[in-house]
Amino acid sequence: MYKVFHYKPKFNDLNISAENIISTMGYSDQNTYTGYKTILDELINTAKEIVTPECGFVILSRNTCSASHGTVLLDGAEFKTDKIVAGPLKKISGAAIFVGTVGPGFDKWSRKTFSEGDPLAGYMIDLLGSEIAESIADWLEKKIVEYAAGENLKCSNRYSPGYCGWNVSEQHKLFNFFPKDFCGVTLTESSLMKPHKSVSGIVGIGPEIKWKDYPCEVCNVEHCYKNRDKKLVKV
Repeated sequence: MYKVFHYKPKFNDLNISAENIISTMGYSDQNTYTGYKTILDELINTAKEIVTPECGFVILSRNTCSASHGTVLLDGAEFKTDKIVAGPLKKISGAAIFVGTVGPGFDKWSRKTFSEGDPLAGYMIDLLGSEIAESIADWLEKKIVEYAAGENLKCSNRYSPGYCGWNVSEQHKLFNFFPKDFCGVTLTESSLMKPHKSVSGIVGIGPEIKWKDYPCEVCNVEHCYKNRDKKLVKV
């Protein structure tokens, strides 16, 4: 049996940034920036009443995991991650497999906004959902690091299917490690998560592993939220 950790962080525990969302939108004009920030601040206040953050991780114990040549082995399951992921994980001996979600209420809010004929607000809500989901993952990653430190172990950065050359179709194999309906997140046949604004992935654990920043300069995934740093808003 795996060690399972489950959390329901409060919205105010998360680091939600309107500036990050506006950066993703690509606006640099001061007046436009100020106007959108006012709208986003209102949407964030609404989200506080709708979002129900939930997240957790499963620990794969020492000497059950390894990585080399674009492949990661997790307790007997093989993942073709490409070298961008496998490289930084080459010294893992264990891993944390995680998932986090903003909860089902957010999807309903997003669909309702689009159906009511407000595409701008719907677009901004969609970006806000992504920001909240990544903030949940940030919060959860700290919990994983705390767990590892208690075992005198170190952690890698976190990596998710669909990014860095790791095919999203392998999400089904990743979810095999979770208890059924863990954190209320399920997968479609096409490997998409429900609720929509959810995030999953792995953090490598081991005595010799080192945390490394994402190598965005060699990645061609333009939709990745990490690429927003390449188009920062000038205000």
